[in-house]
Amino acid sequence: MDDKELKQILATKAPAYERSFIEIPRDSFVPRHSSMSDYMDKLVNYNANMLNRIDNLVMRYRLGATSKTISEHFGTVLPRINKKGMIVGGSVIYYNTENGAMLQKDDLTNHLYSWYAFDYYTDSNVFFGEHLCRDRQTVIVQEEKTALLGALAHPNYDWLAVGVGNNLTDAMMKKFIGRQVILFPDDFCFDFWSDHFGSKFKVDDGFTHQDINQYLIDIIHKQSVP
Repeated sequence: MDDKELKQILATKAPAYERSFIEIPRDSFVPRHSSMSDYMDKLVNYNANMLNRIDNLVMRYRLGATSKTISEHFGTVLPRINKKGMIVGGSVIYYNTENGAMLQKDDLTNHLYSWYAFDYYTDSNVFFGEHLCRDRQTVIVQEEKTALLGALAHPNYDWLAVGVGNNLTDAMMKKFIGRQVILFPDDFCFDFWSDHFGSKFKVDDGFTHQDINQYLIDIIHKQSVP
């Protein structure tokens, strides 16, 4: 039995809440350039100051990139990390680097975990970006892409995403009771978010008929002008 097999077996002996990534194979990632980071680099027209801010976003949100491509676009690893620093899920999304459109979405656990662990701990009630939350106003949006654009355009807020294809839950929102939180749903989820969470949190309808991504992109473009 080699060390890798031993690590896998030991992981299954741990309590469920302690199971997490054991080791990500190095050849499953490329160093920095995911389709999302490439898209954002182009979005800021390679402005040096904005590129530094994007690098900071990549590190803070712990974005990765897969070696697999879709139409020559590398997959972007978008991990969900809890307050203990454990990776508890996430997505791998392939974006078109020219316009930011989503080409394909894979579940992170299916994409990576099965390669090297027999068992692992996941928590679907953790936001993308939740590990970054501090005592300041928090903005909750649907898509991971929106959270990243928001963090680039307005870095003084904590930007969290429910995630593409995921639903906002009571367990997710219970953690933010009593804090300054604003929810920006799109037109597809506004009714649900408003009905279920509007009594305790501010649910803003400002982007039910306006593209929040384009709104943030316009702000980023203004900041990118030398």
